[in-house]
Amino acid sequence: MKKAIFFSLIILLGFTSLSASPTSRDQLVGTWVATVEYNRSFDTYRINLSADGSCVIKMTNDRAEQETTGNWSWDGTMLRINAIFRNARITYQNHIQWTSVVNFIDNNAFNIVVRPAVNGSLTRFTFFRQEGFDEQVIKQAFDSLCEHIPLRSRIAIINISASDPAEENYYLDELTLLFVNSRRYTIVDRRDINAVLAEQDFQLSGYVDDDEIVSIGKFLSANVVITGNISGTGSQKRLVIKAIDVLTGEILAMSPISL
Repeated sequence: MKKAIFFSLIILLGFTSLSASPTSRDQLVGTWVATVEYNRSFDTYRINLSADGSCVIKMTNDRAEQETTGNWSWDGTMLRINAIFRNARITYQNHIQWTSVVNFIDNNAFNIVVRPAVNGSLTRFTFFRQEGFDEQVIKQAFDSLCEHIPLRSRIAIINISASDPAEENYYLDELTLLFVNSRRYTIVDRRDINAVLAEQDFQLSGYVDDDEIVSIGKFLSANVVITGNISGTGSQKRLVIKAIDVLTGEILAMSPISL
């Protein structure tokens, strides 16, 4: 009896795993975006995967951009992408030869482990489906916040909480990228933020009050902290991002935007 129960559980887990991730190659077709840090630069990859096996890859950072075409395949486990950037302006990534197991977060996000530079170390890339999120929303929030944050401030972008981790990570990465590329501020490295969170046992899941966010900013020697949340559903869904002065606890700016 125990053996029969054991095998039944294995079969059940197998079906659960299959249903939790896309099973059709067509579900990878579309435009995907990932931002990774390499050599003190934030590089954004926009990859359009076409049904015919071709792809268009655009790579940008605060110094340059480059675009090329290539090919891709996915056999249900391994994703392979091959492309060459001719006359590459970002010299450390002049061609892409990626082969990685795909770990799906949901239908709108997946992880692969590949190289952010030809000779770089293997790094986890989290790609988000571009069609699922509004890039202009985060640009609007960024512009609104910048009107009230003093130039040359040291900023710690702490979190954007949401029920969907893919949505949360996308908006956090895009906001960080905009602040870094603006060259108006000093942005605290995400690794330093994560180290302080772990060391001080701060928990950012769910609601976090302003006092706790300010405390994190003090540990990071930041002048300004930025935090946000996504709430509601459907036509009532809203993104709220605010910038807080670490010294006074005053809210410098708040940007509420409907999604």
